[in-house]
Amino acid sequence: MSHRPRVLTAATAAGAVVLLSLAGCATSGSAPGADSGPVTLQFWHEMSGPAATELDALVSQFNSQEDGKITVESSFQGSYADAQTKYTAAVQSGTTPDVLMMNDISTGFMVDSKKTVPLSTFTADDPSFSLESFPPVVSAYYADGSGGLAAMPFAVSQPVLYLSRDLVTRAGLDPEAPPRTLAEVASWAEKIHAATGASGLTMNMSDSWMIEQMTAAGGEEFCTPDNGRGSDRVTGLELTSPSQVTFMRQLQTLFQDGTMLNPGTDNSAMVSAFASGKVGMMLTSTGAYTAADPNKTASKVAAFPSTAESDEAGVVVGGNALWISGEGHSDAQQRAAYAFVSFLHSAEVQAAWSSATGYLASNTEAASTSTGIASLADPNVTAMADQLASTPASDAAAGCRTGAFPSLRSTVIGAFTQVAEGADVTSTMADAEEKAADQIAAYNTAAG
Repeated sequence: MSHRPRVLTAATAAGAVVLLSLAGCATSGSAPGADSGPVTLQFWHEMSGPAATELDALVSQFNSQEDGKITVESSFQGSYADAQTKYTAAVQSGTTPDVLMMNDISTGFMVDSKKTVPLSTFTADDPSFSLESFPPVVSAYYADGSGGLAAMPFAVSQPVLYLSRDLVTRAGLDPEAPPRTLAEVASWAEKIHAATGASGLTMNMSDSWMIEQMTAAGGEEFCTPDNGRGSDRVTGLELTSPSQVTFMRQLQTLFQDGTMLNPGTDNSAMVSAFASGKVGMMLTSTGAYTAADPNKTASKVAAFPSTAESDEAGVVVGGNALWISGEGHSDAQQRAAYAFVSFLHSAEVQAAWSSATGYLASNTEAASTSTGIASLADPNVTAMADQLASTPASDAAAGCRTGAFPSLRSTVIGAFTQVAEGADVTSTMADAEEKAADQIAAYNTAAG
């Protein structure tokens, strides 16, 4: 592999500036313990549509429950990228929110910022809290390195395989006995396409999420070393292992022979194509269920296919978590923030949230509530919940943790798009590995 000088891309440069800004400024505010009496919390979130409606209802429920003792004022901040930019500006001006919602791949950035208090700081003194209330892979994803959590997991998703009952049946296949490996999925896709003329398969192509998931589904780590879960920072990506090259070549064949639909960056178009009967199978998030199958009868949801035999194999969670601000926020504010995020994790709330939005419940006890029992009457929802519960808490399934992740995803999907169009798999992804190493090195230097 040839060596190239380290290149600071625009995306990585932005991340570097953010880290330097966070590291170099103090936040103003009340001294810890100075507040007394009623507490008002500022809560920033990035939910829209039905999820925003449900979140607003939950905030109102909490405020009513607290009866003036704690009042949460929630505000929409746009996309996750928008929220991260606004958060950086808020750090500089001393106006950070008490509670911040951020997406899964921002976990490394939030930890590196050192502007929040680990959730474990509060749970250590809370006998009612138990890590057992989370599916193991969720706890593994947000682990703080000391046996606790860095933030409160809230909205949880995973990738699954959707099958069109109509197209699968027309191809002479049984949707109740879905394919379990990617090789089997590829075979089914070819048969569906040949028998019906519809595309056999589609998947997310807006970023590298599917490549990360297929890597984890073979029990392999996406980032080196140790997916960033050990004592050392991530220094690179693994994109050219034998199993990765194999599954990318399988996908490339499907793209090249016309079996597989490439939706480009428009995930909504992908879901719409599946919902309208133009695609036989789809690899995407559990969160797409209500859009992909509004009547919940046309599809079969199955576990995400494996790409290699491994006890470490699983799929990584997506979604977001709730972060409690530290510096500049009083003890009273922080305690109230913990009460709020604990409320959002409660079994009843998680059951209601899951039912209303399609996200998976992050509290294992939600399944025992009346709302949870009603939701699980749908076998597709049960399939999603079973996959989440059975995913191992391995380093592979826990996913990569690095603050450079947003720019890395663009690099990887750019390379894989070339593969889908016919480029050589090994050399193309090796070039992406090298570019990613440059981006990670620049981020690590900025983070210190």
